[in-house]
Amino acid sequence: MRGVTVEDLLSYRFVSSLRLCPEGKRVAFLVKSARGGGDEYDTDIFVCELATGMTKQLTASGKEGPFVWSEDGASILFVSKRDGDDSKSTVYGLPVDGGEARPMTSIDHKVESLERSDGGSLLFTARVPRAAGDAEDDVEVLEEIPFWQNGKGFTSRRRLHLFSLNPTSGECVELLGGALEVGPFDVLGDRVAVLARRFEGVAPITWELWAVDLATSSTSCLSRGELQLDAVRFLSGSQVVVLGTTGDRYGLGQSRELICFDLPDGSWSSLTPDWNRMPGNRVVADCRGGAGEALRCHDGHSYVVVTEGGESFVEKVGIDGRSERVAGGPGSVDDFAVGARGVVFTGLREGRLQELYLASSGAETQLTTLNAQALEGRELAVPEAFPVTRPNGVQLDAWLLRPIDCEEGRRYPAILEIHGGPKAAYGTVFMHEFQALANAGYAVIYANPRGSAGRGDAFADLRGRYGTIDYEDLMAVVDEALRRYPCLDPNRLGVTGGSYGGYMTNWIIGHSARFRAAVSQRSIANWISKTCTTDIGYYFNVDQLGTTPWAADGAQTMWWHSPLRYAEHVTTPTLFIHSEEDYRCWLDQGLQMFTALRYHGVETRLALFRGENHELSRSGKPRHRVRRLTEMLAWLDRHLRDGR
Repeated sequence: MRGVTVEDLLSYRFVSSLRLCPEGKRVAFLVKSARGGGDEYDTDIFVCELATGMTKQLTASGKEGPFVWSEDGASILFVSKRDGDDSKSTVYGLPVDGGEARPMTSIDHKVESLERSDGGSLLFTARVPRAAGDAEDDVEVLEEIPFWQNGKGFTSRRRLHLFSLNPTSGECVELLGGALEVGPFDVLGDRVAVLARRFEGVAPITWELWAVDLATSSTSCLSRGELQLDAVRFLSGSQVVVLGTTGDRYGLGQSRELICFDLPDGSWSSLTPDWNRMPGNRVVADCRGGAGEALRCHDGHSYVVVTEGGESFVEKVGIDGRSERVAGGPGSVDDFAVGARGVVFTGLREGRLQELYLASSGAETQLTTLNAQALEGRELAVPEAFPVTRPNGVQLDAWLLRPIDCEEGRRYPAILEIHGGPKAAYGTVFMHEFQALANAGYAVIYANPRGSAGRGDAFADLRGRYGTIDYEDLMAVVDEALRRYPCLDPNRLGVTGGSYGGYMTNWIIGHSARFRAAVSQRSIANWISKTCTTDIGYYFNVDQLGTTPWAADGAQTMWWHSPLRYAEHVTTPTLFIHSEEDYRCWLDQGLQMFTALRYHGVETRLALFRGENHELSRSGKPRHRVRRLTEMLAWLDRHLRDGR
């Protein structure tokens, strides 16, 4: 058997967008896979019978988008890019048990999300220019912040609005628009619960809860920004649950609680005030189909994805706040749906790629084998957990992957991998990048230092401490790995990470010469410039550093925490990987650090990926993802293979 290669990525299937049919007997979902030459992905709709696991592909154009079930469950209505016009959307209807997909109507908007009301109308969100001339191709007018969003491009004066569409007549009505920016929404009967924010000039940090009556087209605002809200679902006809927090203790990073709003007066209370959970899937992986749902409701209960340690799972929460784990285990729950038969979820389990599972009555059944052939005959490196205890008694979770075919008595180069976030968590799920490194003869060290998710808010609170306790924790992890594993060569160490992990890579090479090579990806170098250039900088940086560039000593504080300040001390050969359209950690961050190292005579290289954004390593074009890993391995081989 051989290990996992970089090119194996092109054979993987990525699953997302689980939707149960009205009777709860079948689940439909999207499957994304690399197109022939690797320039793009094909995305098609599949359906699986829960009783038997029988799975079939419904579409084959490779261009399908958001979809919903018809009211009777006999058909699927979906948006497709088959006509090749990205500025418009065509809605198709497809009988599930046989027949051709037929166009139903065309929409003069690019649909981003889609739901169906009980009356048969389709509700969708689309981005709309605020005024004539805003959509001109050769002139970009900026009047707001954020003026762009990662993965969305320039969004100044372009709001995401909520529409209602009659798929039969083609009549389209705007439900929420104007100065409102619409976020997640849910539909029950003729009522819609929507998260939205209204602004002119500066987008607020918090979202409001809005209600829309489809029968009367009336709208009302139920909250006024007193809560940070992330997700919304109808619990019943008179109650809406959200994931939210006041942020009174840990700022923007404070874990969300399950909050119940009573309709129509808008009064609310927390169902889980002492929950001490971190909702959402924060487990890091590079083989997913996209972000999944964190909250759903069924039969008077809320179902929430929770991250704990290095795994995520689904908890069922009653109106009394009592909770129990009902789905998931070692690994991650990437998306899920709930019905009478139980919880259907797609996840990464026990070293496998994504598959569908059914959790019911305490038992779990694997439904699909979509990725069975992708890893057939491959030898996988198995994570070995080793605890790291810090002087304050805090224990860190850490793991080692040995190189494939690791031989007793030999020493191997080792790579410290640092996750992004920072409120994310490594676990034992399949990581293509890690397996490719192990197959290339590298040991992989990875851990969850303070600042990571899954261990409570106090552990995750890194405000004002970037580059201090997290740096100390990571160095302690490397020290412990070298002490425990004689197969690791202390003279051939590399370090890499993306986003926050890129920040820490930049920080480490400015504070230590122990690493012989570094790969800094979509990184942060300068907190001051990032504050004024990225889509989240104006609030995330301020919250995490506790100051602004204009406050007394604010610039000095931000500069002290900026890796660029320490560039003159760097001696580590460093490869920078950045995407041209990364608006989360903009290109200027990589360019500044690259220039500083080159100025000070350090061997360096920058690989710039055009047409990609912050998600390059997770959802970039297949050939770009392969090239990224090829660049990494070539750089590491160049500096770590000579046994220095």
